[in-house]
Amino acid sequence: MSTRKKSQNLAVPDSRPMDRAVPPYEPTLETIRARAYEAYVQRGRIDGFDLENWLQAENELRESYKKRTD
Repeated sequence: MSTRKKSQNLAVPDSRPMDRAVPPYEPTLETIRARAYEAYVQRGRIDGFDLENWLQAENELRESYKKRTD
């Protein structure tokens, strides 16, 4: 009985750069939360605009990032 290991056909990773698209920027929950709070304060601390403030914060942060990378 042979104790030799069979050679494994291991693929060597290709070292060429991959043509992958960079994923879109997603702001962190903490940065969105902070910006949404700023919007809440700017509105005069009026309740009832939670969703609007959150969506505005997301959009502003994404647009700000987009302008910096263009």
